[in-house]
Order: sequence, then structure tokens, then C-alpha cells
Amino acid sequence: MAYFNEFWELMDQDQLKEVQLEKFQKQARRMYDNAFYKRRFEETGVTPEDIKNWDDIKKVPFTHKDDLRENYPLGLLIGDWKDVVRIHMTSGTTGTPTPMVYTQNDVDVWTECMARNFVAGGLTKNDIVQQAHGLGLFTGGLGFHYGLERVGAKVIPTSSGGTDRQLRLMQEWGTTVFTGTPSYAAYVAEVAREKGIDPERDLKLRLGFHGGEPVSDELRKRIDERIGYKAHGGGMRTCYGLTEMGGPIGMDCENTSGIHLWGDHFLVEVLDPKTLEDVQAGKAGELVITNLSFEAMPILRFRTGDRVIVSFDRCECGRTHPRITSFLGRVDDMLLVSGTNVFPSQVEYVLLQHPRMSENWQLVVGDKKGLHTLKVEVEPVQGAEIDHVFIERLEKELYSHLEITCRVDVKPIGTLPRFEGKAVRVRDERV
Repeated sequence: MAYFNEFWELMDQDQLKEVQLEKFQKQARRMYDNAFYKRRFEETGVTPEDIKNWDDIKKVPFTHKDDLRENYPLGLLIGDWKDVVRIHMTSGTTGTPTPMVYTQNDVDVWTECMARNFVAGGLTKNDIVQQAHGLGLFTGGLGFHYGLERVGAKVIPTSSGGTDRQLRLMQEWGTTVFTGTPSYAAYVAEVAREKGIDPERDLKLRLGFHGGEPVSDELRKRIDERIGYKAHGGGMRTCYGLTEMGGPIGMDCENTSGIHLWGDHFLVEVLDPKTLEDVQAGKAGELVITNLSFEAMPILRFRTGDRVIVSFDRCECGRTHPRITSFLGRVDDMLLVSGTNVFPSQVEYVLLQHPRMSENWQLVVGDKKGLHTLKVEVEPVQGAEIDHVFIERLEKELYSHLEITCRVDVKPIGTLPRFEGKAVRVRDERV
């Protein structure tokens, strides 16, 4: 088993908690000089000097996504503006962007975390990597790029898109590792087959590091098989990250038993979203993260809105840091349809249990005479026979999981949209 930074990755958990407390106290003292954070502390009657032990962390107020938007662009800057070397942000397509700025130290911390991720996932200096996460304001592309270079792998920064070119480069350079969104990896495998390229025979891909959107176990399994990772002795690794914590920060190790989050840089809590109390071990809750090491824009107790199960036990790989063992969906992905909460991940789970159904699907929410309707449009795999009996059974399974009627509309192959970035799974046609 290889490690990028063995000292920190295998640190005793009690010692790791001591490091976390010390770093949390330091960040709280620094952030108290910021007008927004000082006001937030005063509203809850807490000062940095009150944080003396682990339990005192629970007294510190939460930070929310709206806090970053409402203080855009630099209201939450803690460090000195002259030390900032990088600016990233969300697209802001639904409102004010969510910003993140970095000092050189912050970029170095981020790079270190990603390098740990890649080595944990099986990357070596001998690998040739096509980096197809988009570059630009989005944090993913450059986060991946710097981590890959820190390990010493050979990086081809293709960015997203240009699928014909991606496949040509894979063949010409003998690419062994591919990065990008899971939906794009599935699309690349589909295009390869259409062009007569057999990924197992004609490509050398052995590892995929994929992030930017949730992925089910079934979709991971399909990508592993169809793009050739498993055939070449490797597999797909899932990445987790968010702009508010600096970008992509966690990844599966070779055991794929959960996404490691590096505890020396990120404090992880899992809370009941209603009571805001810690959930029991192995139970689902909302992920709350503190960025312990960033200088320019550290964030205390950020409520991610992600529903997860986290293990704090030592992994089989030896690493002692917390792992997201189940990702149950984002709260902001939830649809309210006729009073029922629906998560797209539930739909994907049902669809991909059936080998006759492809990864190309879209959920359509409509409005018929004032009543909300739900329909899933899905393409079959090539050669699959679909009859009304199969569709009725699928609709019953969806009803069992969603507790709401969801009609199935099987579309001709190639008619639903493909995505080179994040997949858009929901089309809301309600007025």
C-alpha cells in the first residue's frame, strides 16, 4: 500500500483530534477579526476564548452557503488581500456566485490533499492521465491538475469535451488514467463503442478519478466494465468536494470503502439536520465541514446540505481519517412533487438495477390540470427488448421507492441529451 504522506495519513486518531482542536481554535481567533464572523459569534454569545475543548466546538455558529453569497465578493476574506494568488467561484447561474480565494499556502494545502487522494486511489508516476475536468472558474479542473502533477504523473490537460479527440489521444498516448464527471466517462465509453473502439482491447485505461456529481454503485460498476478499468486491473474512484471548502478534497482509496476526508485539514461532523445533534455511528445525517488550514477564506462549521453516512473507523488501507461511506443525495437536489420528497438518486438506483436500461435518463416534472406529474425518460441499451410488462414492473418499483407514481417513457437510443460536464437529470416543466 502506497502513501503520499504516511506521517499524516496514518496518524493516531487521538493525536489527530488534538491537531484538529488546536487548528480550530487558531482559525476561530483569526476569524473573530472579520466583521461578519465577529457579529455571528456575538449573536450566539461565544468568543474564541470559550473554545477550550472538543465539546466547545459545538457552541460555534454554523456557516451557510448564503453567507458566502451575501458577502460576495470579499466580505469573508480573513487573510491579507495582497497574499491572494487565486480566485475561484461557482458559475452563479442561479444567483450570486459562491466565491473562494486562496493564498499560496491554500493552493499548496489543496494540492497536498489531492496528491494524497490520487496515491490512495492507486495513481503512480508511471501513469499517463487525461484530465477532462473543465478548467476555469470551476474548482475541479485545476484542483485535479495540481494534485496529479504533485504526484508526478504525466498529465494531458484536455479539459472537457471533444470526445473524438479524447479517444484519439487515449489511443495515441496509451492513456492509463481518465478524469472527468461520471456521466462523461459513461458517454466516452458509449462513443468508443459506436466508433468500433473496444476499450478493453484498444485502450489502456486502468483508473478513473471521477467527481463533480453523485454516482450510484450501479453506475460505478457499469463505468468500470464499459470503459475498461476493471479489465486492466483497476477501477473507478469517486471524488467529493465543494467550492466552499476550496474544491475537490476527498477520494476513494484502492479499497473503495469510502471517500477519505483528510482530518488534519478538514474537521468533519455528521448532524441531524433538525436537532443539529451528532448522529449515531453508521446513521445518516447532514455533513458539516470546517476548513482548518486555509488562510484567505477559512470556513467554520459549514452546513453542506449533503446527506451522508460517515465512518470514523480506521480504513483497511490503514488510513485513520473519516470516510464518506454512503452519499445519499444533496438536500438541494430534492424535488417536492405533490407533497412528496423525490431525489433523482432514487430514480437512478431503480433504473440501473435493470441491465436493459442505459445510463441515459432524465426526470421530467410536469403540471396537468393543477396536479404535479412525474415521468422518467430513459433509453434502453442496444438490443434490449422492452415490452409493456417490463415497463409496468419498472413503474411499480419506482412507486415503491418514491411513494409517488412515476411513469416510464422509453425513448429511442440517441435521443436524450449527453453531457460532457455535470449531467442535468431533472427537467422541471411546472409553470
